[in-house]
Amino acid sequence: MFDAQYKGNSTTESIGDPVTAELVWQDAKNLIQDIYYVSKEKKIVAVTAPGTSGNAVVAACGADGEILWSWHLWIADYDPAASLYTTPANASGTTWTFMDRNVGATTNAPDSFDCHGMIYQWGRKDPFTSAGTFTIINEDYSYQVDGERPIYNILNEELPKMRTRAEYHGTIAKSLRNPAVFYAMTYNFTGETDEYGQEIVLNDYRTKDWTDVSNDDYWGGVSGKKTIYDPCPVGYKVPTCDKDGNTPYAWLVYADMTWDDTNHGATQNGQWFPAAGTRVYASGGLDHQELNPYGGMWIGTAGKASANIEEYPELYGQYMFIVNGKRTFKVSKDARSQGMSMRCVKE
Repeated sequence: MFDAQYKGNSTTESIGDPVTAELVWQDAKNLIQDIYYVSKEKKIVAVTAPGTSGNAVVAACGADGEILWSWHLWIADYDPAASLYTTPANASGTTWTFMDRNVGATTNAPDSFDCHGMIYQWGRKDPFTSAGTFTIINEDYSYQVDGERPIYNILNEELPKMRTRAEYHGTIAKSLRNPAVFYAMTYNFTGETDEYGQEIVLNDYRTKDWTDVSNDDYWGGVSGKKTIYDPCPVGYKVPTCDKDGNTPYAWLVYADMTWDDTNHGATQNGQWFPAAGTRVYASGGLDHQELNPYGGMWIGTAGKASANIEEYPELYGQYMFIVNGKRTFKVSKDARSQGMSMRCVKE
């Protein structure tokens, strides 16, 4: 049973007037056996099967059946506080204390796909599944749609693959009503063509976002505080840069990492970072390269894609990039509509 009155970690922002509770999806059969809303206590009861582990998204719905708010249930035999890792202090004296696994991972064992956890679009609170397998369609590069992890309803019936919307921008309101919809990047065209006859895309930050109104503080990158859209559990938050702009992953360096060719990932200071792949910003399809496996972990602070801020004003989502080909960790930038992994830090 959990409180269903307020949005996220807020104690004042009401979700509205729920009437029912529903299971949006679960990634394991028999994970959620029953779910209902207790109006007198304004709480949701989700009955889980003993000894099971997995992920589910549950929602509170209004009288019209519309989703008012949703929650990610990360069900695992895992106590984050028992295996935290504190980074070395940087030049500014800042440290971050990380969980030892990605959000949604039901194990941190490298030889299991269950260590990959969930995938998020930058700034959104609701997760999408990562790959259940890496089925190679093209030996050099492929969108791994065949690697989709199945999801189920309350009756354990398999649901259709994740829905993607690319014909229009998402909005915060749409994303709250549709937590299982991946809003792909849409292009803003000027109506003009270049010398090659191609339509010219309006060069602004919105062309890289899943929403029509970008907000650099969806994950606390400006305020430094946990927000209602933060996908991390109570007591934890999305990692953000410190006051001097230092990234929380700067301690990861090539010289100290050990790459695992079998399980596709790297270890440094005893911390395992799987190359879990991504969901492509333009389609929502799973993406992973067999020859150069890679993955990314979001940072809550947006970053410039170019030093030339006047010509390229976009503020992209920053992430820690891990890739086998270069055998390195580095902080990079990508479209906010891209789907990547998340590893939380202690508040």
